[in-house]
Amino acid sequence: MFKHYTILMIILFAIISFGISCSSNDAETRTPGSTSVGGANILTGPEVNEDLEITETQTSFEPNQEFYFHFHNNMPFNSELVTVQLVGNSDEKILAESDYEVDPEDAELTDKIWFGSRGMHTIIVMVDGETRATREVLIE
Repeated sequence: MFKHYTILMIILFAIISFGISCSSNDAETRTPGSTSVGGANILTGPEVNEDLEITETQTSFEPNQEFYFHFHNNMPFNSELVTVQLVGNSDEKILAESDYEVDPEDAELTDKIWFGSRGMHTIIVMVDGETRATREVLIE
């Protein structure tokens, strides 16, 4: 019985290992995604217009290429602080974090950012400590 249990454990370990290796390979080739709470969203692109809105959305960039993010909260911030985190997806490490002082009646924020390393990364925007939207970008 112990031998049967050992064989089952080896098979289970092999299946889990194969699934992890497949999912980590797929993470680099999949399309960047996003999340939203209450209709908030983040757009990214290489240029903005005079209203600081992204002129052409894009989710793939080169290492160290500066680009813009535009966050629309879909309602007034009702807070004087918006926090933006840049996170590496491979290790979920926070690469950068910036706090922006905003007018509580505003609902939009635009700034220029960049990522130095290749791979999938996530932009996270929090209002008053609560995540409102995320946007993944692929650095190729």
